[in-house]
Amino acid sequence: MAHHILLHRRKEAIWYLESRETLVDLVLSFGREILQSPNMQSERRYPQHGLTDCFTHSICVAYMSLRVAEVLHIRIDPRSMVRGALLHDYFLYDWHDKAHACRFHTFCHPLVALRNAEAEFTLNPVERDIIRKHMFPLCFPLPRYKESFIISIADKCCAASEIWHLYSLRRIIDALERGMQTWQARWQIDAK
Repeated sequence: MAHHILLHRRKEAIWYLESRETLVDLVLSFGREILQSPNMQSERRYPQHGLTDCFTHSICVAYMSLRVAEVLHIRIDPRSMVRGALLHDYFLYDWHDKAHACRFHTFCHPLVALRNAEAEFTLNPVERDIIRKHMFPLCFPLPRYKESFIISIADKCCAASEIWHLYSLRRIIDALERGMQTWQARWQIDAK
């Protein structure tokens, strides 16, 4: 029984959430355009699960999806996976506020997120599929790409952690925030 409880502490486990600099760099480099977007930054104001905001949740899903692919040795398109993960909940409203949210948020938010993402970014078919189908199996149709399946899994893992505190994402969030500060400094230098 104890080995099940301690599974997340084993380095080879998916849940072993020691911050990996290479994965943080992938999220930040492939997500640069999205992370700099004013609408993406506005997601910091919208609560997602528990005390986690939508912005942080999306970054954690991007990181977790890369980790799942790495642990399971699945060859993926990391750029599409990171961008799709960052945009998977790009609905841009507080779903807890019943006056402004879609009545059946769970089922309609993937379409709202896809519409918002397409209006602001150029998306490839994998990214569209990720955003549209990340709620599988609660929503159909079936994901078409392996990246979409991985995001669906990573999204559920992160949501469970945020709601029930199954394992801590704090190390990941701290590493991503430090990385974002470094990258923002680089982005400002590049813009000059």
